[in-house]
Amino acid sequence: MRERDLKMVMQNEIFKKMAHQQFTTINKKAYPIFQSKTDRVLEEMEAYVNGSEIVPDVIFLDLPGTVNTAGILRTLTNVNYIFSPITADRVVLESTLSFTDVLTNVLMKENRTGIKSIHLFWNQVDRREKTMLYKNYSKVVTDLGLQLMETTIADSKRFRKEGELTAKTVFRSTLLPADPKLSTQCRLDKFIGEFLRIVRL
Repeated sequence: MRERDLKMVMQNEIFKKMAHQQFTTINKKAYPIFQSKTDRVLEEMEAYVNGSEIVPDVIFLDLPGTVNTAGILRTLTNVNYIFSPITADRVVLESTLSFTDVLTNVLMKENRTGIKSIHLFWNQVDRREKTMLYKNYSKVVTDLGLQLMETTIADSKRFRKEGELTAKTVFRSTLLPADPKLSTQCRLDKFIGEFLRIVRL
C-alpha cells in the first residue's frame, strides 16, 4: 500500500502539493512500514528499534485475526494494547469473543502477558441495520467482562477508496491524512480521540 501511495502522490498534482506541504510543515519523514511474519515480528521489531537513531514512541502491529497463525499468541502477549474490530456477524463475533476471553481472563489474570488492556470496537457499522442488534451484541460483550469502545466505525464504500489519478481528496492512505469530511462521516476522528485517551498519548 505504501508503494501505491508513493506512486499516486507522484502522479496526482493535488496529492503532490498536499504531501509537500505536510512534510515541510511537520519536518518529519513518513512513518516507516515493515512487512513481517507473526512468528518473527518481535525480533525484527527489536532489531529495528536498536538500530534506529530515532526510537519510535509507538509501534502499531496489524495482525491477522486468526489464532491459528504461527506465532500470533506469543506476539499478542508481548504488546501493551490490543484493539480488535468486531462486526455484527455471529460467527465472526463468537470467534473474536472466545479468543479475547482467553487473553483477558486467562493470560492477563495470571500475569503471563505485557497486555495492559484489550478493547473491542464495532467496525463497518451499517446504518440500515437495526440498532437493537448492536445493543444486544454489545450487552453480550460487556456481560463477558470485556471492554467495548464507545466509538463505532461507519461503513461506506467511500471509506475503502485509495488515491486515484483524478481524485482531489484521499481517505485511505499511509502518507496523507484522511479527508476531514470523510473522517467525520466515518467517525474516525472520534475513534482516534478515544484511542488516544485509552493509551494516554
